[in-house]
Amino acid sequence: MGSTDKAVITGFICRLCSKMNRFVIHIYGEEGERMKLAEKINAYLPITINIYDPLPKTACLHCIGRLEAHHELMEQFLSAKRRLTTQNKSSTVASTSTQTVDTAPTSSPPPC
Repeated sequence: MGSTDKAVITGFICRLCSKMNRFVIHIYGEEGERMKLAEKINAYLPITINIYDPLPKTACLHCIGRLEAHHELMEQFLSAKRRLTTQNKSSTVASTSTQTVDTAPTSSPPPC
């Protein structure tokens, strides 16, 4: 695994903010692939990038930081959703089994 320092390229345009930046990371370079930048950009932003399009393939450190923060937030949302869904299923099963026991018929038949 390479360090971020080795992945930083100087003097390129950021694909995300379109500003010239002193430090950028190549989205499809070793560090960009390790960070899964292309997948995150395609998943979270209203743009689609691929290695063959004619636009810049670099992102500035500021935009990458914001993308990573958004990714972390989305991961927290998904984790909370999974926990709540699991808890809801568990409480539904417990509630259903309690209702079954509570509504069981008595041993004497109803009067005629």
